[in-house]
Amino acid sequence: MDATLGPIDVRLDVTDAVAPRLRGGRAGAAGERGADARLVQTAWLFAPRDPGPAPRVLVCLAGGSYDKRYWHADVPGRDGYSFARHLAGLGFVVLALDHLGTGGSSDPTGASAVDLALLRDGDVAAIAEARRRAERGALCDALPPLADAAWIGVGHSLGACLTTMVQASARPFEAVALLGYTVDVAGLQGDDAGAGGAALGSDDAALAARVLASERRLRASSGAPDDALSTRLDRARTRALFHAPDVPDDVVAADDAAATRLPVRAAAEVTTEGFVGRFAAAIDVPVFLGIGGGVDVSPAPHREPAAFPAARDVTLFVLEGAAHCHNFASGRHRLWDRLAAWAASLPPRS
Repeated sequence: MDATLGPIDVRLDVTDAVAPRLRGGRAGAAGERGADARLVQTAWLFAPRDPGPAPRVLVCLAGGSYDKRYWHADVPGRDGYSFARHLAGLGFVVLALDHLGTGGSSDPTGASAVDLALLRDGDVAAIAEARRRAERGALCDALPPLADAAWIGVGHSLGACLTTMVQASARPFEAVALLGYTVDVAGLQGDDAGAGGAALGSDDAALAARVLASERRLRASSGAPDDALSTRLDRARTRALFHAPDVPDDVVAADDAAATRLPVRAAAEVTTEGFVGRFAAAIDVPVFLGIGGGVDVSPAPHREPAAFPAARDVTLFVLEGAAHCHNFASGRHRLWDRLAAWAASLPPRS
């Protein structure tokens, strides 16, 4: 018998938290839109059959153009690309969550712009509902109540930004692991980062102007119309950033085949200088930073811990030779095992 469970489908209702923010009320998944539609976020659950007396739950949020499949990749003819199954085999409960508008989750098409705040509110509500159900044993019939579990947020890229925002606003986690992440996003904006005439500053107007400039660049590079709420990345253009040269072509092809739509406003915000740092500065729980050592979004990985001044425990792990999408890197298991050791070393939930 397999020692682990999963993937098990989980549906989490976030209507009450998100619907009031949508223009015209509620929006549902494709085929079920309407005034009575519920807003649902979908997830996959993986777990050891015996999670032990003090389990740790990893809530995993994927980055832009990805959904929960980033954490459980299906590469035909190859094994060993499932972060979720690997960590479940090491004793962790893993919940890979789809943001609103990705994977099987409801698409908030009633919003004038799907921004990071909207995605954060959905994730906060979904995580809270998952915790309530897990603590009374109602998340999965095969698992006992997880009342004493420590919950750890794990995010990659845009998902790491959202993990940071979720923790800064609602504090659902005892620790966070942020992968493929940077607070210093200036290098992501291209040579025309000053487009739009916005001087760098902390006031709301300057920040809003920089977001609009980032959005214009994203629309121009992706071909998204001015009124489109979402777009798709050109994976041919991102391959050098996403994958190191040693990643096999069939693995890259399987990854590209699973690409999903990307909310334009949220993607613009996550690549806007000054947007993310204010949330990172509020994090006061242990932080694990995982960054690709070949090419990744951080221009200077060893400067990243300084973005978390309130955290008294910050661990940096640079995965040698890896590019941005670590879960497809040849050395991915080194990162997974290092993250597992870090998570296992955290004190039990108080």
